Amino acid sequence: MAALFTTPKRNDTTAGTHVAEPDVRRRIGLAHGSWRRVTRRIVTGAVCALTVSSLLMPSVSLAAEWVKVGGNKYNTAASDEAGTWSWDGADDLKLNNYNGGEIQAAGKLNVNYSGTNIVTAEWIESINVSHGTNENAELNIQGDAGSTLSVTSTEDAILSTGNINIDGAGSVNATSTGFDAINAGGDLAIKGSGNVNATGASDGIRANGNITIDDSGAVTARATKDKGIGTDKNLTIKGGGTVEASSEKDAAVEAKGSLAATNASLNVNGVEYGVYAHKGITLDHANVTVRASKGRYGGAIALFTYQDDIVVKNGSTVDAFAEGEVSAAFSTRNDRPNEEGGHIYISDSVVKAIARYVENGDGPIPYSENQDGETSPEPQGENIGIIAQTSEGVTPAVISIIRSKVTAEGDTAAIFARAMSADGKTIGTIKIENAAIQTPEGGKVIDYRKLRNGIYEAGQAIGTGDAVIDSPYNEAVAKSMVIAPPEVAKPEDPKPDETKPAESKQDPKPEGAKTTKTVAVATTKAKATGVLAATGDTSGAAIVATVLAGTAAIAAGTMASRKRS
Repeated sequence: MAALFTTPKRNDTTAGTHVAEPDVRRRIGLAHGSWRRVTRRIVTGAVCALTVSSLLMPSVSLAAEWVKVGGNKYNTAASDEAGTWSWDGADDLKLNNYNGGEIQAAGKLNVNYSGTNIVTAEWIESINVSHGTNENAELNIQGDAGSTLSVTSTEDAILSTGNINIDGAGSVNATSTGFDAINAGGDLAIKGSGNVNATGASDGIRANGNITIDDSGAVTARATKDKGIGTDKNLTIKGGGTVEASSEKDAAVEAKGSLAATNASLNVNGVEYGVYAHKGITLDHANVTVRASKGRYGGAIALFTYQDDIVVKNGSTVDAFAEGEVSAAFSTRNDRPNEEGGHIYISDSVVKAIARYVENGDGPIPYSENQDGETSPEPQGENIGIIAQTSEGVTPAVISIIRSKVTAEGDTAAIFARAMSADGKTIGTIKIENAAIQTPEGGKVIDYRKLRNGIYEAGQAIGTGDAVIDSPYNEAVAKSMVIAPPEVAKPEDPKPDETKPAESKQDPKPEGAKTTKTVAVATTKAKATGVLAATGDTSGAAIVATVLAGTAAIAAGTMASRKRS
């Protein structure tokens, strides 16, 4: 990874100091010795430049110090007689229909491939770039359109102790039968129209730094034991790419930082978690499908973040499904003092969130205590389509739905917001703006309050009736519900003085803005209870089409503004 350096500050006594221009007589006198002074200045400047360069070079990746191809080590430029590979003695290694053993290097290495290339290794990484004596590791892989690079190993297939960059129109196939398919000790960036397929016995794609997938082709990451895609920092997907991730025994995607998908498609299938982002999930004009099946202890969450928020906006379509003894399609939780998080914001989008119960068979039956001190067994499982929960967060749990169609189902409850506190004054809330509850008939936001083991739980759910409920399993709680913007009637030709300006949209997660509580009102012609509109039907498509038109208009306005500037 290229080291960061700071440009040395100039001496304040010389940098930027104004020097008065000499008069005409003095200029004539100075002219006689000007060439000698200029020469000395040129030499001095050159020496200074060389000195600064020599100081900076050790922290920058410039070239490989050596390479190994098929087990043979080279310290100077080399190639094979067949012309399947060549190294220029610096940072460029070219492959042309190469079929052989491992490739290793110290420092920076650019692997440029054309044709059909196969790299195979056992008990050693197929492609491995490590830190050199004077320079950091950096691996750059780029291929021509129609070319492929297939890398297979019993160890990591592609490994760098520094950054990895995969670019170009060619396809990269990485397979590890024992460890990770692609493993970056620093950041990992995938860009270009080519496809990347990574299949690992451990992780499919792994990075200790950030992972960025930008303007790419199809990226597929599969794992047997660990994560399909795993990063110790942030995962960013943008630029129209398509990403698929899966794991047979673990989360499909885990980011110890945040996950942001913008103008991209994400399709994941994991065990226990579909997506687990520790520091927030943002889906902006994204098409997302997430599946999570029960894990070792019976739990399953499709989209989950801890200590931060889930934000779905700008014409995103999300289909989330989880199945376990305890399950949720959307879930955010915050139980640390003075930490933000525990909120779900959905605006101008179409969301389908379903949580189902499946038998696990492990563990004792849970018991709870009521306000009179009596204990009783709790119903088996807790399966909620959309849930936000806080304990000590800065702001209590909030689920906000603005101008969106949301279909939610759960064998326990469709949607639930709850906050926990010692005094019972903190309340989780559900807020609906520019939309209405279509099912169940007569559905509305109802209040929940319970004292459990000395801690108050207070919040809201979608249901029927006026009484405050004390259990999410209460029959008044809706197990399925649909929220959607009201149908827009065909307008008559308005008179000139009746024309009103369009209502401006609000940011789904305003910063510093005071939130107003909005009461959800059921439509008079509600659909029959239990009949759910599928994600992407006529009304949902209309929402997305409207948002896309607005997005295009915004983009056109931005370009026009830039031209005027």
